[in-house]
Amino acid sequence: MSDVKLINGDCIEEMQKLIDDGVKVDMVLTDPPYLMNYYSKWITDKSHDFCKPISNDTNFDLIKDIMPLLFELLNDGGAVYMFCNANHIDYFKQQIEQHFKLKNILIWIKNNWSAGDLKTTYGKRTEFIIYASKGRHELNGRRDNDTLYYNRVAGNMKLHQNQKPVDLLTFLITKSSKTDDTILDCFMGSGSTGVACMETNRNFIGIELDKKYYEIAEKRISEVKAQRRLI
Repeated sequence: MSDVKLINGDCIEEMQKLIDDGVKVDMVLTDPPYLMNYYSKWITDKSHDFCKPISNDTNFDLIKDIMPLLFELLNDGGAVYMFCNANHIDYFKQQIEQHFKLKNILIWIKNNWSAGDLKTTYGKRTEFIIYASKGRHELNGRRDNDTLYYNRVAGNMKLHQNQKPVDLLTFLITKSSKTDDTILDCFMGSGSTGVACMETNRNFIGIELDKKYYEIAEKRISEVKAQRRLI
C-alpha cells in the first residue's frame, strides 16, 4: 500500500518544513497556477467555484520561490514535471533553468479544446509540460516522443477547474520513477497525482492551500485506498 501524506497549507511554508525534517522525494509532478488570473466565464451560475479566480494566479514570485525548495527536496537524478501554458511558458522555463537541467517541453494534446474567445482566437487544445532534472535522469522503458495524446477531463467530471487526467499523470510517473518512490505535488488540487501514485504503487506527498480542494483530495484518495484494500 502506498504511503500518502496530505498537507493543507502554504506550499512554501510546508516544503520548508519537509526540508527541515530531512524529507527527500524522487520526483516532482505538479500543476501550479498559470499566472493568468484564470476563472471560467462560461458557467451560468456565477456562484460556482470555477467562476472564482484561482489562488495565487497572479503571483509570479510564487513560481520563483518554489524552485530552490523543490531543488532541495529532490534527490539527485530526480525529475521535475511542471504543467504550464503558452501565456507565460518563457517565465516558467527561466525559473526552472535557474536550478534544474531543462530536458524537454512536452506537448499535451487534449483531443478537445477549451472555449476562450470564440471570435478572435484559435481554439486551444494543447498545454505544455516542462520536463527537467536534477543531474542525469534516465527515463524508463522505450523512447517516447514529446507529444502526448490524452483526453482532458470532461466538464461534468471535473472536481477542479484545471484537473488533469489520471492516465496522463500515470504515464509521466511510470516514465520517471520506480515502485515505492516518493512523488511530490506541491499544488495538489483535487488529488489526481495522488490517485495516480496509488495506482502505480508510489508514495505521495501532496500540498494544497485551498481547504475545500484539500478535503476533496482527501476524500478521493481515501476512496482509492478502500478500493485497493478490497482488491
